[in-house]
Amino acid sequence: MDSGDSLRDDAREAAAPGMRVVRFGLCFGWLHLPAGGVVRDTAVVLCAGLRADARNGHRAFRLLANALARAGFAVLRFDYPGTGNSDDPASRHSDGPELLSVWLDSIHAAAHAVRAASGASGVALCGLRFGATLAALAAEARDDVRALILLGPVTRGRSYIRQLTIEANVASPALTANAGLAAHELQLSGETVRRIAALDMRAFALDPACRVVIHAEAATPVVDACIEAWRLRGATVDRADFAGLEAIIRPSFMSHEKAADVSRIVAWLVAATPDAKASRGRQSVRGAADTQAPPAAETPLRFGPDGALFGVLSRPAGVVADPTLVVLIGNSGGDPLYGTARFGVVLSRAMAQNGIASLRMDFAGLGDSIAPGDAETHVFETDRRQDFAAAIDALTALGFRRFAVQGLCSGAYHAFHAALSDPRIETLLLVNAPMFQWRAGDPIEFLNHATTAPLDFLRQLSARKVWRRVREGRFDVRDRVWMQAKWLAGKSRDLVWRAAGTIGIARPANFAQRSMSRLAARSKTLFLFAQGDPGLTAFAGAFGQGQTPQGATLRIVPDLDHILTTREMQLRVAAEITNFLKPAPE
Repeated sequence: MDSGDSLRDDAREAAAPGMRVVRFGLCFGWLHLPAGGVVRDTAVVLCAGLRADARNGHRAFRLLANALARAGFAVLRFDYPGTGNSDDPASRHSDGPELLSVWLDSIHAAAHAVRAASGASGVALCGLRFGATLAALAAEARDDVRALILLGPVTRGRSYIRQLTIEANVASPALTANAGLAAHELQLSGETVRRIAALDMRAFALDPACRVVIHAEAATPVVDACIEAWRLRGATVDRADFAGLEAIIRPSFMSHEKAADVSRIVAWLVAATPDAKASRGRQSVRGAADTQAPPAAETPLRFGPDGALFGVLSRPAGVVADPTLVVLIGNSGGDPLYGTARFGVVLSRAMAQNGIASLRMDFAGLGDSIAPGDAETHVFETDRRQDFAAAIDALTALGFRRFAVQGLCSGAYHAFHAALSDPRIETLLLVNAPMFQWRAGDPIEFLNHATTAPLDFLRQLSARKVWRRVREGRFDVRDRVWMQAKWLAGKSRDLVWRAAGTIGIARPANFAQRSMSRLAARSKTLFLFAQGDPGLTAFAGAFGQGQTPQGATLRIVPDLDHILTTREMQLRVAAEITNFLKPAPE
């Protein structure tokens, strides 16, 4: 098979000019170069946040990189080792690698790479949340950083570790015996935890020649103290608010809301680095062809109209179970293709270890796939059938003949509808599917309330924090009441048809039942749910309590949550999927 680096590369450039996948060290990234033959003498490295901050800020960082490139800057955005699509660092200690040093080294490598690619003599670092902290820490160790843009920085490491611990403990106990921390996809060694906890940005010593701007979400004494400390050491520090940047930290599933306005960042950087133009450098960052991330060989793939869609093809590095089979993995919510808690990467590499190829892909308008007009698209309402069809067309050209589709939550919803329309799909792997039909206009923010009983809803309304959100305009009681009215209407319909059944009147088949009857003739389906997942209510409502439709297998797995936030959960689901894909014994 050809490498994805050359596949439709010219067409992909037409969809996103100057944007191409690159690899350096363990890192996966995107290089954005200005059109024409010259670039500014300052290049830019974008330092993502961690976990949800990285996923939520992914689109905003892509828009920022494009805007900076239009202003003449060469820009590199990338995933730190052990995050996103990057490779995992080797562990030199029993409790795992010391990641703070690994991440800092990757920022230094990114700065070198973007300077080599552009010919720039200096860099600007822009970071989000803990990525801003890493950017400032990296700047402290360099003499070529001309500007530092900090977006909602984590000013004290101890507070950040406390936050990670609280969030991780919602899913499972986070602290390990060696004082390390398992915070969803982050496996922090004890030494990493101690080094992060010791960070205090007020103590950082920045080069006075480096211009700094802090976009703070709110005025706090710690941010004030940080700015004052840096100014006393000679740094020029500007303070800015977060107006227009809210989308950079909003949940990624809110993809239908207004995008971040990054023009303020671009304007500040242009003013802060009024440097001369420089010819583009002769060196280049290594393009991403086949890369080895044992046990997978991973290839970036551009496909679809004008090469606007993007995915990562993960193939077994060893024995191939079936060279004609490939699993398509769609986005979950608005997250990039690597998934919540990196589930897309874990699943694809676990399947590769079992000899199964997969393509984790971004739907148009999500992650790094470009929709017409570069618009962001709705998590549920946008039709994804054409995206799956385009992926199957591209994979067919690479020699694959058997196709399975996998999705988590909204990804499962779209995989189901893709299989209904494309007879080439022979296997469905649906994890925590929330529903079978979406009604345009339903508020995605309240999806979980579609199966919430009114008593539970009233219990929620009694919480003090809920009423605080109502006062702040972040909780619309009318929409919640509407969702409860729908719940009651559905229950009423069920009671009426149940009564009709006692006198011999059969209830007509619903959409889910008709759909599964069609699929059963040519496909097999795995419905996999976490025990107690709200999707089970929708499943029972569609097929009847305790019933499983023909052609389907229902698996309810204990000790999972809805979005599979721990690696243990993800590997259990990967094992269920791999076992389901194995040929039936003769």
